[in-house]
Amino acid sequence: MNVKNKEPRSKKEILTATLEMLESNSYSSLTIEAIAAQAGVGKTTIYRWWENKARLVLDAFLMTVESEFEFDSNKSIQDNFKQQLEALARILNSKIGKSTLTIVTESEEIAKDFYVLFLMTKRNEAKQLLQAAIDMGELKPAINLDITLDLLYGPIYFQILIYKQIPDADYINDLLIHVLEGITVAN
Repeated sequence: MNVKNKEPRSKKEILTATLEMLESNSYSSLTIEAIAAQAGVGKTTIYRWWENKARLVLDAFLMTVESEFEFDSNKSIQDNFKQQLEALARILNSKIGKSTLTIVTESEEIAKDFYVLFLMTKRNEAKQLLQAAIDMGELKPAINLDITLDLLYGPIYFQILIYKQIPDADYINDLLIHVLEGITVAN
């Protein structure tokens, strides 16, 4: 078998093993040895692709969220952001989400990568959605897109990180009503 053909499968197996291990272990008790055993690979295989446990967990998080945050141009702005905020709350409350928040707060380097690989990408997609709504005359043209996104997403992070509670559908609906009320063009 060609080694190049095996790499993607092994990487996915390692990432999947990491997610499985996090379901029954905290981030602090997670070990590369246990992940390697779960994935059926040697530790050296893991260290070939990831320099440490934090990098591995970040990649497992990115794999998990890959398809979770898709915008749908056929949905309203409110429905799109409702779906986004609910997905964010659900993921950040999961074991991989909590572990990712842990490593982001512990490492400036990981925080930068989280910002570049996850937040910036998703923010740019959200900005495009807001800009399309502005172009269609649904939202006020003078809104600051970054502040609007902070108003939408910030409370979710705040609820989870500070209050240690998961925003429910009512909270998310109220948040959307308050934010959208301020930026929607009056009919």
